[in-house]
Amino acid sequence: MGQGKKILLLQLMSNGDCLYATAIARQIKQDYPGCHLTWAIASFCKGILDNNPYVDAIWEVPNVGKSNCTPIIRELRKEIAIKKSNGEFDEVFFTQIIDDNLANYDGTVRSSILRGYGKPVTVLLTPVLRLREAEIERAKAFAEKYKLSSFKNVILFEFAPQSGQLAMTPELALKMAGDIIQNEQTAIILSSSIKIGDANPKIIDGSQLTLRETAYITHYCTLLLGCSSGITWISTSDAAKALPMIQMLDANAFWVNPISRDFERCGFSTENLIEVYDQDFVKVTNCVSEVIGLGFSATKKKYYEPLPLQFKTTSRSIYNMLCFLQFGAIVKHIRINISVFGWQPLLLMEIAGAFITAPFKLVYNLISKKLKK
Repeated sequence: MGQGKKILLLQLMSNGDCLYATAIARQIKQDYPGCHLTWAIASFCKGILDNNPYVDAIWEVPNVGKSNCTPIIRELRKEIAIKKSNGEFDEVFFTQIIDDNLANYDGTVRSSILRGYGKPVTVLLTPVLRLREAEIERAKAFAEKYKLSSFKNVILFEFAPQSGQLAMTPELALKMAGDIIQNEQTAIILSSSIKIGDANPKIIDGSQLTLRETAYITHYCTLLLGCSSGITWISTSDAAKALPMIQMLDANAFWVNPISRDFERCGFSTENLIEVYDQDFVKVTNCVSEVIGLGFSATKKKYYEPLPLQFKTTSRSIYNMLCFLQFGAIVKHIRINISVFGWQPLLLMEIAGAFITAPFKLVYNLISKKLKK
């Protein structure tokens, strides 16, 4: 069916989202045997695709950021339509949750991205990450330098998420790390792109590792303290070791992407997962200490919290689509969320609220822009 077909997958960003979409690349290769797959991706995310066996070519899109992604996507889609009409591509799949694709958002990012493919996704959903030997050797050298094998507990701490699901400062991260390593057999790797140092040799700066190298460092770790951002999701890739997780999440964040909901929908076990939603960082530190002292199962029974239900993303998405008169996308979004969550009163209130408040928000935003000029 797919012999010789030229296919384009458009998923520009972010790192975690692109990791989810590697399953779509795998699915495309299954659905279109013999095809040539090009992936259009932002420059700062292209490293995710390095050495990926399902991607034949990368179309690198420079200068993409959160503030300009929508206009870039729109221009890119116009360019792609021309290329397709000229025969450069036979099929195009647009999976980024942006513009009219906001319609696909259903409470988790991965399932929303998979919906953008428009066909059943039956392949393994574990993100595909193929490390090169040099990356593995650099990770091993890091582990040896900091004597990670000498510790009973090595915690990978994702403290500066780009997903917007947690607000934390380096100072707070250091304070939490200092409390956690009171256990003599415990070291903690502060993992982000931010260089953060401490005199204590058991608090290790992870910024010297790339995201890909961090995936391999999980093989030396015993626990992940995360917040549903790139480090969390790289640790679920096929290059990493599956770690027990304590996830700190803001239940009121714009993009709600809880690991528990994602895992349940994708058929992954949540047995080794604890989520904390109340932004009590002392509680999180105590939770980590009890996992170390009492074990994961006993600690989970004490700290388990049911996932809060909220639909703020729905109201904001509807407003964004209303601004561009994307009525078909709005109907699709409402239909999808009702099919997933049922006729939840909270969902219906957010939908109604989005339409009622949209004119006032639009006027306010227009006035604000004029005043800024």
